[in-house]
Amino acid sequence: MVGFAVVAGKTVKIQVVDGPALALKAKAERTVTWVNRAPRGPILGRDGTVLASSAVSYDIGANQRLISQYERIEEQEDPATGRTTEVVTGHGAAAAAELIAPVLGVDAQELGAKMVGDSTYVVIAQAVTPDTWRRVNALAIHGIEPDQRTRRSYPAGTVAGNVVGYTYENDVRELVGNAGIEMSQNEVLTGTNGEGSVEIGKTGAIIPTGEHEEVPARPGATVRLTLDPNLQTIAQDAIDKVVVAQGADWGAVVMEPATGKVLVLADSRSVDPGDPGASAEADRTARSVEAVFEPGSVGKVITFAAALEEGVLRPEDPFTVPYTWTAPNGEVFRDSHEHPVESLTAAQVLAESSNVGTVQIGDLMPDDVRHGYIERFGFGRVTGIEMPAESPGILTPASDWDDRTRYTTMFGQGIAGTTLQAVQVLAAVANKGVLVPPRVIDAWIDADGEERAQKTPAGRRVMSEEHAATLTEMLIGVTQEGGTAEAASIDGYLVAGKTGTTEILTESGTVASFVGFTPARDPAIAVAVVVYRPGDTYGGTVSAPVFRAIALAAMHSLGIAPDPAVIAAQAADEADARAGVDADGS
Repeated sequence: MVGFAVVAGKTVKIQVVDGPALALKAKAERTVTWVNRAPRGPILGRDGTVLASSAVSYDIGANQRLISQYERIEEQEDPATGRTTEVVTGHGAAAAAELIAPVLGVDAQELGAKMVGDSTYVVIAQAVTPDTWRRVNALAIHGIEPDQRTRRSYPAGTVAGNVVGYTYENDVRELVGNAGIEMSQNEVLTGTNGEGSVEIGKTGAIIPTGEHEEVPARPGATVRLTLDPNLQTIAQDAIDKVVVAQGADWGAVVMEPATGKVLVLADSRSVDPGDPGASAEADRTARSVEAVFEPGSVGKVITFAAALEEGVLRPEDPFTVPYTWTAPNGEVFRDSHEHPVESLTAAQVLAESSNVGTVQIGDLMPDDVRHGYIERFGFGRVTGIEMPAESPGILTPASDWDDRTRYTTMFGQGIAGTTLQAVQVLAAVANKGVLVPPRVIDAWIDADGEERAQKTPAGRRVMSEEHAATLTEMLIGVTQEGGTAEAASIDGYLVAGKTGTTEILTESGTVASFVGFTPARDPAIAVAVVVYRPGDTYGGTVSAPVFRAIALAAMHSLGIAPDPAVIAAQAADEADARAGVDADGS
């Protein structure tokens, strides 16, 4: 009776007291869990072109210890009795490999060799499709285990690579943005992982009556950009050609002045996001928003805008412009080309990009007033574009300007900005004096297909509509005969813009640029082309032709036909020019 009582008590303890804990322990030992990885959201161009996408794939691993115990069992019929019996026809790694190899399309002997050893996990196949894994899993070989992973691909290659960015895989096999939109929109693109679990027996077979739970993953949101992939390709090709020809660097930006939408954000030698290590470190980021340079004569646009707005200048105002000019504080300035003393209107000063004429105009205003306009047009602050590591540029307080800097800032030296900030200046003039901050994201689309469009940023007025129109006419003169950017003119379209050439203070060489917009009196796009350390010196000869190629492609892409009135006027000018040559008898 005592013995029976002890046994009964022990039984009660095991079943009643310890039972739930033991049951949970047993269940945990026979339960296999896994993570259902969420696909990272795709990145699209404005036309739906896929620039980045994700796919779930599997790495297949083998537990070599369990594989060594594997027995391949087949049903065989006894000819004499007609009875079917189970027979062991193979065992270990060799038998497992004979079944798996045809599914993977590999040599069975090589596969078998990988599965021999004492490791609990060794990869035998990488990046196989879900369908392939299902076929391998159906073989029910205990010791063959999946590792679900999400891999990123970039179908467009280097197109907008510096904007799209790239990812890396962290310690828990999740993709993390490491540059560009992949980085700035990492939280949006990253989905929510699910999970699953199932109970298995000693042989690895699923227990039919066991618990089976499945929580599906939720994919990340889609990010659609404002970029035009076709135009981006043309711009990248154009900038790469001039970079190779000139032994230089840098890129181009195209944006819509009225909306702030960036159609092109092109850098030379754009990175391939699928293989970023193949590019030099300097080529993996977006120079257009990160790298700064002195804008040079493009900065004159702000000086003229300020003078017009402050009422101290009219386009027809005359100026006596010598080759060199000495300021009241003794600082000496000169033009880029030696010339006799000229009588120029303010419009001609801008068209010929005269430093001497510009400092005379800039000297009509106090330094703090001019500084306010430079800041108003966007220098010294980030634009807010959805890209990481954007630079605000360099703009020191007017009180810190020395006797020379107070003048050099009038023609774009002593301050620094990005290519994006440069195009923003001309875009503000094109948009009737209203600066609309640039943006590169058009919309976000969640996993359920619900689209949330990016709102057009609120613009801010930087100059009056009247003076913006006046300045536009003056900038048209820059691209006409006698201006510094005749090479930027486009048949059938009026172009307004400004060349820029400045020396690099930290190294030898120059920066040549052209920033403009077209059609000038009804602008659809503003374009900036910057070439860093070109073999040739001037923006009018280096960057203006690239502008023309990109702008013409943009007109075709946007469906903007040439203006018949402009075509007629250009034809008349050409006829007049020919008549003038003929009259000279040459």
